[in-house]
Amino acid sequence: MIVRKTLDIEDFDVREAYGVKADGVTIRWISEKRLGGPEYMHNFALRYFVIKPEGFMPKHKHPWEQEVIMTKGRVLVTSAGTKREVGPGDVVYIPADEEHEFKNVGEEPVEFYCVIGCVGEGENCIGLEEL
Repeated sequence: MIVRKTLDIEDFDVREAYGVKADGVTIRWISEKRLGGPEYMHNFALRYFVIKPEGFMPKHKHPWEQEVIMTKGRVLVTSAGTKREVGPGDVVYIPADEEHEFKNVGEEPVEFYCVIGCVGEGENCIGLEEL
């Protein structure tokens, strides 16, 4: 068993870490492929995002599905051209290769957990260097 506290995990600015045009977005890799060593099978990774007021994650797509579990704030999610405002308690599923974006539409930070499936050898499930 592995137990971690979300707020004890280092957060990274998404723009700086990944070079995308995100604004006011941080990511924490809660679980990822290297966590726990080879005795743990990783078919998914868990990440924690915070989007500051007026912040956004621009349109993008990737070959893995993802599920977002909202915990705080209001975010406008656009996926495959459909727009939907979601908040705490909502869960959003985005299939692989579907273009999507997130925009904070409130006056407080948006916080959510995001589960992604590991594809191929799981290269997309390797977090940043905080482990």
